[in-house]
Amino acid sequence: MGHNFLKLLAVAATLSAATASHADVVYQMTGDTSSFSYTSGSEYGDEVVLAGTDRVITGFSFHYFSNYAQTGALTFRIYAQDGPLIGGIATPGTLLDSRVIDVINGGKDVSIDYGLDLANVIPGRLTYTVEFAGLTGGNQAGLVAPGGSPSIGKSGNDFWEKFGTGANDWALKQFVGSVPTANFIATITAVPEPGTVALMVAGAGLLLVASRRK
Repeated sequence: MGHNFLKLLAVAATLSAATASHADVVYQMTGDTSSFSYTSGSEYGDEVVLAGTDRVITGFSFHYFSNYAQTGALTFRIYAQDGPLIGGIATPGTLLDSRVIDVINGGKDVSIDYGLDLANVIPGRLTYTVEFAGLTGGNQAGLVAPGGSPSIGKSGNDFWEKFGTGANDWALKQFVGSVPTANFIATITAVPEPGTVALMVAGAGLLLVASRRK
């Protein structure tokens, strides 16, 4: 029995290591980073639908343009799509993550590493936002919309912008004229939730029991 238990532990360790080392892309919007960028003094961002079933977030990357530099001038947030209804549509609600990032002149790719924390479960539909400080005297900064649609996951041709501090102060917006679709450059990676890994380990345990009976 002890021998089989050690086997099960070895299988569990192998499955956990495999899960940790391989994260799947569950959302991806790519394109020309020198394309149109949207500058706003308000918090704004895109509502996205993730592909697949992996929901433990391991990484989030996005690109922004800026013509100035300022320490801590960018606040990045992720919301669950469970806020009050506006026109029958759920707004960004529960805050899942918030962090302050330095703004670099010229803009950059921002990559956030969440590691492998199995508590970082995200919903299949969420909104990520940015909020830039220091937009005075000709300073501009914003997410980049290269046009087109995501290659992985889904996003509509609109985005959320917040004009106040209340839960009902969100508004859906679209770009007008010749500007591109309202999908910003971003990539999200994730691994399976703990329950999925547990089922894999349990299945491996059943196989070991069956093997011993034979």
